Amino acid sequence: MTARYAEFAPRPDLAAHVACVWVFEGEDADEDQRIAPDGRCELIVHYGRPYLERTAAGDYVRQPRVLFAGQLTRPLHIRADGAAGVVGVRFTEAGAYAYLRRPLDAFTDRRAPLDVGGFSAVDEAARLTQVQDHVVAEIARLAVASDPSVERCVADLEAGASVEALCRQTGLSPRALQRRFATRVGVSPRMLASILRFRRVFEALREADAETWTEAAQAAGYFDHPQMARDFRRFVGCTPSQFVAVERGLSSSLADLPA
Repeated sequence: MTARYAEFAPRPDLAAHVACVWVFEGEDADEDQRIAPDGRCELIVHYGRPYLERTAAGDYVRQPRVLFAGQLTRPLHIRADGAAGVVGVRFTEAGAYAYLRRPLDAFTDRRAPLDVGGFSAVDEAARLTQVQDHVVAEIARLAVASDPSVERCVADLEAGASVEALCRQTGLSPRALQRRFATRVGVSPRMLASILRFRRVFEALREADAETWTEAAQAAGYFDHPQMARDFRRFVGCTPSQFVAVERGLSSSLADLPA
């Protein structure tokens, strides 16, 4: 069975908190998939065989069927162990707190099991409906007030603003701003800025703004290719050429890497 990845816009009542909902199903590559940071937390529901996740010790443990994936600051290695079937809710950079209502830095570089039932649909449309119904219900139940200052800062970082500019804009000290981000985003403003710049590399390739890695690096705001290559090792654990040499699968789909 050929693997398939697809993204869908969230329902209007989720648009303030969710970037997209996605599905991946089929036989994934039988080698490690390197999942790179993208600045966003996710709710993951496995309806196929859950992935195996490589630990720091080098062994593999099976992921829970339903999990909350916190922010990544380093590559995550997972491996398929049978036919995959995943529905994911990708929150906006500052959107997951409304769903979880717990400081997000406690989940950074962690995948936490969720004791959530009711995901029993047998077709794609129903799965997408069920998972979005669940998120809407949790957000309504927890009724968390938004933090407009953090949301504005995230938007400014996406536009290329410096952390110093954010402090001037909000009137917050760097330490105070970092505490706000730790709770609402899960990483510091400086870390998020680095991740967003790295994400723009793949956006440049996908949107045909660049045809080579060097052009993509420049479009993303890097000084040169070597500077981007350092972030590849930091966030993916390999070079750009090594990343694209891996058989196409979940990791290249999530990174928006062109086929």
